[in-house]
Amino acid sequence: MTQRLFRKQLESLPRKEDCLPEELEYEPDLYPTFPPPPPRQLINDRDSHLKALRRRRFAAPEGELEDKPLFVLYRLYEHILLDNNIGMRNEIEKFWWTMTPVSDIPDPQDEGKLERYAVLSCISALLVESFNQRIEMGLRREAHSFMSDEERQTWAGTPKVLETVPTWTTNVVPLKDLLYISHYMDGDTQLQTLDDERASSSFKEKNILIWQSHIHFM
Repeated sequence: MTQRLFRKQLESLPRKEDCLPEELEYEPDLYPTFPPPPPRQLINDRDSHLKALRRRRFAAPEGELEDKPLFVLYRLYEHILLDNNIGMRNEIEKFWWTMTPVSDIPDPQDEGKLERYAVLSCISALLVESFNQRIEMGLRREAHSFMSDEERQTWAGTPKVLETVPTWTTNVVPLKDLLYISHYMDGDTQLQTLDDERASSSFKEKNILIWQSHIHFM
């Protein structure tokens, strides 16, 4: 079931062979390249990376015929590092409906890039936080997006199955040097320390300073 859902999402995007030359001229930027660049590379040149992201037409790297949970994690990583809140929320929503347990996201095995590895592990924790709040409110990943009040009440009465982080995330060590990921909000000052109450607790554990992401929405 999960593979079919991922395949359906991927098939919703145009494929190279289905596009006439005049409609879509082949360019490398149309496909993502995973794993993405390290955090500081994205942060230091957000504008150009965000432009490239918006030119992208395919959800998975060239040659991949199905979407995968790890690809979702990489896309969330890009959106968060590039301060692209709408893209992040869209990816969270799509992953919710795949019903893939967060704990099933595979280990990126990114020990060579510790900052990227740390961010990826924190994103898994964000997904758990977001999904568990929904589950506690009576929503279920097995349900569907359009329900009557009666259907919602019926699903809310079913047993809760809370999400957990993948086991590999617990082995990712906190960073020696603080990684600061800025987030721009009209009328608000930037974070200065990990003690700021606006900072994400999930990221604090890995010595990463970032605003609490907008992960709670219906």
